[in-house]
Amino acid sequence: MNPVNLRPDYHAHPMLDPDYLHRDRIGARGLIRMYLEMARNRRAHYHHLNRLLNPIDAPASPEENLETARRYFVDVNAYLREVLQLLDPTARKLLATDPEVSATNELLDLMDLAFRGDTPVLRFEAQRKLYLAKLFFDIDHDPGIQKGPDHKAYFENILDRELWIHTSRMKPVDLYYDIGSDGVRMEINTRRTAVNQEKWRFYLMRVRRTAQRRRPIHVYHYACRFKREVAPFAYEQGASEYKVEEQPIWQALHGRRSGSVLSKMIRKGEVHPRKIQDIIGAMFIVKNRDEVVELQQVLFDIFGGPLRWKDQVNTIARPGDRAYLNPESGRGYEVLKSDVDVLHVSPDENREPYIFSVEIQIYTVEGFLRTVHSRHYANHQQLKLRQFLKGLLPPLFPVAVYGAGTIERCLSRLDLVEDTRPPAIPNAS
Repeated sequence: MNPVNLRPDYHAHPMLDPDYLHRDRIGARGLIRMYLEMARNRRAHYHHLNRLLNPIDAPASPEENLETARRYFVDVNAYLREVLQLLDPTARKLLATDPEVSATNELLDLMDLAFRGDTPVLRFEAQRKLYLAKLFFDIDHDPGIQKGPDHKAYFENILDRELWIHTSRMKPVDLYYDIGSDGVRMEINTRRTAVNQEKWRFYLMRVRRTAQRRRPIHVYHYACRFKREVAPFAYEQGASEYKVEEQPIWQALHGRRSGSVLSKMIRKGEVHPRKIQDIIGAMFIVKNRDEVVELQQVLFDIFGGPLRWKDQVNTIARPGDRAYLNPESGRGYEVLKSDVDVLHVSPDENREPYIFSVEIQIYTVEGFLRTVHSRHYANHQQLKLRQFLKGLLPPLFPVAVYGAGTIERCLSRLDLVEDTRPPAIPNAS
């Protein structure tokens, strides 16, 4: 099993440190002073709520502020329940939030538990809830997040005009697939040839921009997502067949579903939501490697050429680029991925256009099926589990609070998903 840092670097997220009150004594004194002022004086209570939740020159009523804060605290409860779904029921129960903390959804009461709680678990979980609610609030009030739906619509409108208008036909295609003899590649058929094959349904589009004399591109699937809206597909192991279609995410949270953004900020040690590069993501699945290149050239034509592409990773053509992927990505994960800068017309005609980024991912259909096969190491579900166990479990459930035995039991699940096979054989197709 790969080593896991059970003592994360809390520099970016200091209030996830169980020892925060002792490590940052200046910040802790400021927080304690705020707590005592709120506890002694109702006017001070409402003043601090207003400063936290509203612009300084646009205060809200006490009732509005209490309700706003309550919604964020309730979302933290839902978020923590959701991330624990990746664990077995026994481990889930060991890490479940204390009922008193879950039931407390008012700022002053949570601060009281954080400072005066009877046990280290109670004090840490109240502190954690305060901080995660603060991060949810930050995400909601980041301009890049707020403009996300508009940016997605702008990007898709460009594709409608420049790419999809050249679609000649669409038809459903069923593909049956299983892991090949090398343990990495997929063996794919258009009809079932073995009982253990899995099946995905795609809706194949044939796209050809004849004006540029481009070769046709067979797009098995395209999706563009705003990170708070949908997932590209839902996967349930053991189902008889699957199809790629958008699925709502984080449905237990309020309308602004920021769970994915929050998780990534914690895993990457980021404090600014705008630094999460895949707020808008576009996925294309095409027939083969040649069509990956062809589609990239078409997108160059549309979005201003390779100078607009940054942080490019191409493990399809350059297997060595795997070092630049998420460290939890498995062998056999093949993708062309890049952040593409899109110039957006400014809403103010007197101002310059501005840039937003879209993370574009292009897969071959064979490479995509690796990410959804129930037993393949590149499977997306196993990736999520590795990301949680290595990136979220240590800071959200520190061993100093929950005990080494509990955390080691959770981490033992890594034995089931660690990559022990030899390196992938490059696909020559």
